[in-house]
Amino acid sequence: MKFELPRRHRKSFEAIAKKKIVENLNKEESLEVFEKIKKEFEISPRTFGSKSGKKEMFLEMLIVIGNQIANEYKDLDVDMKQGIPEIKKAKSE
Repeated sequence: MKFELPRRHRKSFEAIAKKKIVENLNKEESLEVFEKIKKEFEISPRTFGSKSGKKEMFLEMLIVIGNQIANEYKDLDVDMKQGIPEIKKAKSE
């Protein structure tokens, strides 16, 4: 799968994922990228309202990427826990 991100997130995505935005990623690689971005979000300082804020940017990127992963792979769902997206296995019906 290829991620579709807004222009403002592309450079950060490539720096964190160590992959180009145009590369095709399989399911495991996509989940690894999601976890790397989540780790960056967790270690970044709270920066609400500042020009150099990264925490909100990482959260926005997590939401966008999480939704794309859930749409691509039907066996995965996105849950929000305290406002932070997490990817879970979907319950089989």
